[in-house]
Amino acid sequence: MNAKIPIGRPRMPRGKLRIASVSTLAALWLLFAAFYATNAFERAENRVYDLMYQRVSPADSRVVIIAVDDASIARLGQWPWPRDVMGGMVDILTEAGAAAVGIDVLFDTPARAPGEDERFAEALARAGGAVLPVYGLFKARTSSGPMRADELVIPTGTLLAARGENGAAVRLAHVNGLTESDGVTRRALSELYHGGTRYRSLPEEMYELYAGTEPDIPADASGRYYISFTGRSGWYRPLSFADVYDGRVPPRYFKDKLVLIGLYAQGIARDWQFTAIDGDRPTYGVEIQANILQQLLEGRFLRDLPRWTGFAIFSVFTLVSAVLSAWKEPRSGLGLLVLSLLVYACAIYMTAREGYVTRVIYAPAFCALAYFAALIWHYAQTRFDEARVRSTFGKYMAPDVLRKILNEGEDGLKLCGQRRAVTVLFVDIRGFTPLSEAVSPEEIVQILNEYLDLVASCIHRHGGTLDKFIGDAAMAFWGAPYDMPDHTLAAVRAALAMRDESAVLERKLTLKYGRGVKFGIGVNAGDAVIGNIGASFRMDYTAIGDAVNTAARLESNAKPGQILISRAAADSLPDNSVKLNFIGALKVKGKAEEVSVYEVI
Repeated sequence: MNAKIPIGRPRMPRGKLRIASVSTLAALWLLFAAFYATNAFERAENRVYDLMYQRVSPADSRVVIIAVDDASIARLGQWPWPRDVMGGMVDILTEAGAAAVGIDVLFDTPARAPGEDERFAEALARAGGAVLPVYGLFKARTSSGPMRADELVIPTGTLLAARGENGAAVRLAHVNGLTESDGVTRRALSELYHGGTRYRSLPEEMYELYAGTEPDIPADASGRYYISFTGRSGWYRPLSFADVYDGRVPPRYFKDKLVLIGLYAQGIARDWQFTAIDGDRPTYGVEIQANILQQLLEGRFLRDLPRWTGFAIFSVFTLVSAVLSAWKEPRSGLGLLVLSLLVYACAIYMTAREGYVTRVIYAPAFCALAYFAALIWHYAQTRFDEARVRSTFGKYMAPDVLRKILNEGEDGLKLCGQRRAVTVLFVDIRGFTPLSEAVSPEEIVQILNEYLDLVASCIHRHGGTLDKFIGDAAMAFWGAPYDMPDHTLAAVRAALAMRDESAVLERKLTLKYGRGVKFGIGVNAGDAVIGNIGASFRMDYTAIGDAVNTAARLESNAKPGQILISRAAADSLPDNSVKLNFIGALKVKGKAEEVSVYEVI
């Protein structure tokens, strides 16, 4: 606020600044509305989703993972194992009474040894509750509608021919995963199509085997739905395949369990993904299937908030913040903005508690930018107001007074009319008319400017407000536009400075022209009305009232070099601050009562 601004006409009216500010906020809102509609900050939204919606919870004991790990490969031999090994595991789990067995291993090529596929198919037929995987290949990502695979990796024909005791074929389910643009898995694919055949996911097939009914999943038009992850990699404490195969795990452990068999060993397959609950550490594919299976068992689902509902929430809070930013000054606007964001956070929390996912960061991001944009415009408005005040008052008051007014802002500057206790000073040049008859007009202007410059300098140095020049006279007042202690003393000291410093000019004029001039000064203290007074197209910041008239009358009665002050002004001076000589009572024009007058020595 103390930076120097040239005195002159402000370049942009206040109304235009307001229009520019509102236009900026409107353009910013339209931009963020487009961002919201297109989810331009998708990656940032994904990270917020991970933090808000994913919470570790206890693993369901009904879900068991058997891991084809490094220890199992060391015990059972190089991968891929003979199909008899996997068939033997299926028999073990069938005899143990497992509710369903899901194998997350592709068997898309025939076995190396004759008869292996047939024996494995027989084991699958005996199980009745086994599920084999298929994997869809897509040339392009489907943007809407059901996911249709261009190619499908399926088990070898011998395994497809396996039939249980009831004549039903072995169940097939897809094991495709979905990753977002940042490579993180957040959603599952309920189903995909190839040709005219529908393939549900492996967890869904296992759920139906266990519950006897299809799960009710709130999937979108493409069959996608959010995964409510239970835990990170290793959360289900997988059993080593070799330990189960060699009988080191009691068969009763698998009674009525949902058993998943998947790859854990390093180097045999890249069957892992980063997930929403553990974005910086990979999770094996079979573990993701286990998380989905537990979600189906518990019925925990997240849904996207309807698009127009989410946009309505975004619109309400962003428009409110825009209004607060545009029409409130920064400090109070910030408080109301924080309150608005707290309400917004509560609204988001309530939607999250109900299991709805919505875009979170766009509204706070807009609110922050809108506030800073409004802050910039407020700063511009402040600078404009400062320029306006400097333009109006810079020529009429001391720089220190002007700086104080600018620093105090609106509280220090009230341009409307108000009654204040002030001290008014009038000063006139005695002997100027005879001098003007003896010198040229150009010299007269130069002499007058020197005297008035001295007058203005003395007024400014002593904290006064120069009201106006009246020909070869001047009017000033103290105590407005801001409160000033001992304003009468400051006015009297300014008068003394004028009288003392004019002596130099008087000597110079006497030497040059043979005659000099002196000041006659009148000072009065009292109440006056202060404010902008004038026509609609031309106004002055001035003082009017009886106190002003009395000061003018005192000045007209002052002799050359004399300073006259009223009794009211004398009573306002601190004790022994100025030497005074009581002259007596004077009858002044316009007043019924005489005025007691003192001369400043």
